[in-house]
Amino acid sequence: MNRPTPAIRGRMEGADALARLARASGLKLKKVGANSFVLTAAPARTAVAPPPRKPKPPVITASRADVPEPEPEPQDIIVTASKRDTLSQRFPGQWSRIDGDEFTPLGVPGTEAIEVRTVGFSSTHLGAGRNKLFIRGIADSSFSGPTQSPVGQYFGDMRTGYSGPDPDLKLVDMDSIEILEGPQGTLYGSGALGGIVLFKPNMPQTSRLSGLASVGVTSTWHGDMGYDASGVFNAPVSDSAALRLVGYHAREGGYIDNIATGEKDINDVEITGGRATFSAELVPGWFVDISGVAQRIDGDDSQYAQDGEPSLSRDSVVDQPFSSDFSLASVVIRKDMGPIRFRSTTGASWQDVDETFDASTGTRIRQLDQHSNARAVSNETRLWRPMADGYSWLVGFSLIDHRYDTARDVTEGDSTTDLAGVENNVRETTLYGEAAFEILPEVEASLGGRYTISKLSGSGEHLSPFAEAKLAQADSDRKEHRFLPSAALLARPIEGLTLYARYQQGFRPGGLSIANDTVHLYRNDRLGTAEAGFRYGQPGRDQFDLQGSATLSRWKDIQADFLDPSGLPVTNNIGDGRVWTLTVNGGVRVTPELRFEAGVAWNDGKITHPSNEFIAFAGPEIARQGSMEIPNIARIVARGAVDWETQLGGDWRLEANAYARFVGRSRLGVGPHLGDEQGDYLDSGLILRFAHPRRAISLTVTNLTDEIGNRFAFGAPIATGADQITPLRPRTIRIGFEQPF
Repeated sequence: MNRPTPAIRGRMEGADALARLARASGLKLKKVGANSFVLTAAPARTAVAPPPRKPKPPVITASRADVPEPEPEPQDIIVTASKRDTLSQRFPGQWSRIDGDEFTPLGVPGTEAIEVRTVGFSSTHLGAGRNKLFIRGIADSSFSGPTQSPVGQYFGDMRTGYSGPDPDLKLVDMDSIEILEGPQGTLYGSGALGGIVLFKPNMPQTSRLSGLASVGVTSTWHGDMGYDASGVFNAPVSDSAALRLVGYHAREGGYIDNIATGEKDINDVEITGGRATFSAELVPGWFVDISGVAQRIDGDDSQYAQDGEPSLSRDSVVDQPFSSDFSLASVVIRKDMGPIRFRSTTGASWQDVDETFDASTGTRIRQLDQHSNARAVSNETRLWRPMADGYSWLVGFSLIDHRYDTARDVTEGDSTTDLAGVENNVRETTLYGEAAFEILPEVEASLGGRYTISKLSGSGEHLSPFAEAKLAQADSDRKEHRFLPSAALLARPIEGLTLYARYQQGFRPGGLSIANDTVHLYRNDRLGTAEAGFRYGQPGRDQFDLQGSATLSRWKDIQADFLDPSGLPVTNNIGDGRVWTLTVNGGVRVTPELRFEAGVAWNDGKITHPSNEFIAFAGPEIARQGSMEIPNIARIVARGAVDWETQLGGDWRLEANAYARFVGRSRLGVGPHLGDEQGDYLDSGLILRFAHPRRAISLTVTNLTDEIGNRFAFGAPIATGADQITPLRPRTIRIGFEQPF
């Protein structure tokens, strides 16, 4: 057996060192005596998760004075999100991976930590647990309503939701984050128009009892203090089974003042969550993973301010708290090794979001309460053969039953009035497949397809007689059939360079939207994207890496949420559009300790042919314009970062990262009430981490320049014309401490 491994440095138990060597070599460590171990072939690539702190390759941690050691043979990365265990050099598309260790010095971070590390991933900023995610310039609107999200989110093998906002699961004890730019309709079905983001948590280890405790305290300029704490506990149950527990709690200090009430720092947020995973090898090569996730976010008030008021303040006579509850349970049966592999995932997810908005007008003090509820039950089963002997294939099917309902009411004094509510139900049955084959030794082609039958139904509550009559005329119970093809061609003309071209489609099923007397039965929308791109080298492994792509997307019958005359969100098909994107990312390692990276994305999205229904609502100005900007996507996003690592004395290592990300201008939404500009700000940060094999201390600073900016020109739907802005969190310093055991 001849398997090169990276050097292991630092003080640790012998079993820990052997476990790290075994994992780096693709082996399994088995204890056969008090101080005796045997190295055997690992039965599955994901059976043993990484320890709390992964060893860095020698090219990063070795000091200049160290004796040079032979580097391990370069290994390609497997794109897990490809569902065929495709090597990155054979993957025809834009894909990126963020190592889970990057989130450790941040305490209890959320989706925003992913956003600042990319140029193609973005979000609205209404508030934690209430945002909508976008990838590659594919954005529909500002609100999370009955429409399916344009980005698919997966925690392990389970989709975290169907409709509704991003649950903002916290990135504690993560192995990695993978982002697959879209559309990804063939592999992931409806709702993957912009792409997918895959959260890969660390899995239970059978090799040893271990854990990690982390605490931190934060101080926000112009705001309140905060703190965070998290813990990880890994316990082997037997030689073939283990349990992993994760828990966390955080408080983010507020920084918005309310002039009307005189209260300071009103927008405190508290997050509590945890998860448990049990993994066992049932028979040689076959595993079962049982997981549960739960998280609650409570916000004391909204984070928006008013332009023209003193900085970071607003004049609001109504408190606007919000909460987001999310839970998920899943069972995975898998066989991850061998020529033919299998995986079946069954689970359910629940999400409840409660929001209060200030609906006051003039001297009338009113509040709008909104409750959204989402439930989903699903199964996906697939069988695949990784690339060998010149070909690879994948077949699978999926079933999903999803319900999403929204209820609203307005309170004025002691009187509460129920507004129209709506419920949407979707049942999808899908069969899909993909095959890849070598045309020449360095040229590959792939073809795929997905056929989906969607059964749709909808209903309303608290409707006026007029809305009841309109709903009775609508055919809310119906079926939609959709076939999504895909094709790609890939070439590797020289070592390290991959060229590719691909075409793929995505879609979202239709549904029912009701607001006051407005009833819309909107149709499915479809997106087709042609892409050409390249990749050279691998980030973090090669001295130089560069990747880029150009895409053209045609979007039919775009589903979007806009504000009706009463200020409530309503959904309809607003027309056809097209989106151009150009993206380039790269990095260079100047020395073994120092690396620079940079990226830029250019987006140009237009609604080229507004629908007649939308023109009738928005007025003749839309028809005269002829086109309208796709909302929430900045034309230019640019990012730069510096990574520096060096060995200090006494087994201490310094890890440093500094970044800056510029977000250009964009439009808030579609329609006459959502034309406000947003964006045009610079975000920045610094991370210093002093690491020792037995402990670590970190210092993190976000928003170095203490910029106010405007991330999202929205706060309350009815209070239009209030010059609402959502500022960046002011400069915040966090000091953290980590203790592994």
